[in-house]
Amino acid sequence: MPGDAVGTEEEFIGGSGTYMEGEQIRASASGELNDKDRALSVSRRNMLASVKPGTIVLGRVENVVEPIALISVLPQQEGNIRFAMLPDNCVLHASRIKDGFVKNVRDELRIGDIVRAKIAEVRNGEIHVSTEGAEFGVIKAFCIKCRHALTLVGGSLSCPECGNKENRKLASDYRNVNI
Repeated sequence: MPGDAVGTEEEFIGGSGTYMEGEQIRASASGELNDKDRALSVSRRNMLASVKPGTIVLGRVENVVEPIALISVLPQQEGNIRFAMLPDNCVLHASRIKDGFVKNVRDELRIGDIVRAKIAEVRNGEIHVSTEGAEFGVIKAFCIKCRHALTLVGGSLSCPECGNKENRKLASDYRNVNI
């Protein structure tokens, strides 16, 4: 843990993830202690995943401005990899929502929906995502009238509270994902 004494200057050389305090070598990060060639270092267990094309992310639709949707990436962890919330919204263009023509983004996504997307490219500081493919799309949707979670009934979305029926670009495992 940060601040823990991991060795002394007489026995070891401080490496990455450590700092000196008097003669004590202390951890500057939480993680695993490594002793290689009498040099102590602390490596983090959960490294932040880098943002690169092909990375799968979960996000929330924050805004829809034709022809794009702005999506905020939610923090998540899979195994030993941790993906932090990104400081800026990702861009989902209508041409990358699904195979085929999308006339209105609002016909496929609504503000507040939780989506699984894949990072398609990082260009000019913007992260562009795609929901093309059966495994990508909305994994949890909310009614536009009463904001209750929509259920999938016979291939269409229905609100159990008000009976409103809606349409979305759904992922193949809609509502079967722990968020």
